[in-house]
Amino acid sequence: MRAPDDLLARLRRPEHTGENRCLPCTVVNAGIAVLLAAGAGVAAVAGGAGADLGVVLGAGVLVICGVTIALRGYLVPGTPWLTRRYLPEWVLAQFGKAPADAGGDGDGAGDPTFHPEQDLVAAGAIEECPDRDDLCLTDGFRADWLAAIDRVRAEDADRAELLAALDIEEGEVSYEEYGDAFRATVDGSVAGRWESRAAFLADLGAAQVLADRHPDWSGLELRQRSQLLHGLRLFLDTCPECGAQPDFETETVQSCCWNHEVAAVSCPGCGARLFESDPLSA
Repeated sequence: MRAPDDLLARLRRPEHTGENRCLPCTVVNAGIAVLLAAGAGVAAVAGGAGADLGVVLGAGVLVICGVTIALRGYLVPGTPWLTRRYLPEWVLAQFGKAPADAGGDGDGAGDPTFHPEQDLVAAGAIEECPDRDDLCLTDGFRADWLAAIDRVRAEDADRAELLAALDIEEGEVSYEEYGDAFRATVDGSVAGRWESRAAFLADLGAAQVLADRHPDWSGLELRQRSQLLHGLRLFLDTCPECGAQPDFETETVQSCCWNHEVAAVSCPGCGARLFESDPLSA
């Protein structure tokens, strides 16, 4: 006989539950569940089963539907596709499922007066590329950043040092692990996310350099510092882990309600992900 935990694991659909749960899908399916339960109860009464039995039957249908939605994320097969196809954007936006504006990184979004690119230029971190219409690291910042990365890697720096560099001295800090990636929250608010150990080393090194170069590093909010560090990784041309030149690429990620083009920077030598844009606003 199969253990209950094994049975639940076989029924559960992690791609549509937990952090991947589509709230519009859940709302739609919950409404369907209520209609099915009510219909079952009414049908039982109409068939002469009696009101009490009708209530019991309706409650039983509702419980079964609720468990199914909890484990699988939906009741009716194809609901994620139907929701994505037919629900208007303004409805999806109420659940955080509308496409985010291009350029948001998720950790530092929300302050329209903060312009990371301007801050990084003011700090002497980036400048107009001499050979193309783009932005590049300045030679001085690049040299200081790579030296700082070498130093923190040699010291086998831990997460507490990065939190100190971000000036996180108070609050309840917790981590969510995603394989080699992790996310830090302080008092329930996202402080930053790191796609790999290489991304962590890059941010710790950059934070140490920006502390000396940024004109108002100590006056920045935590989210603003996190956004600066996250964006800087786009310009890194040497992998902190394997020394290879990172590759820039885009890939399509499908959520329950949208398809998103995600920008990513990865190290071909070791496969470490340095940067990944957030397709949904935080």
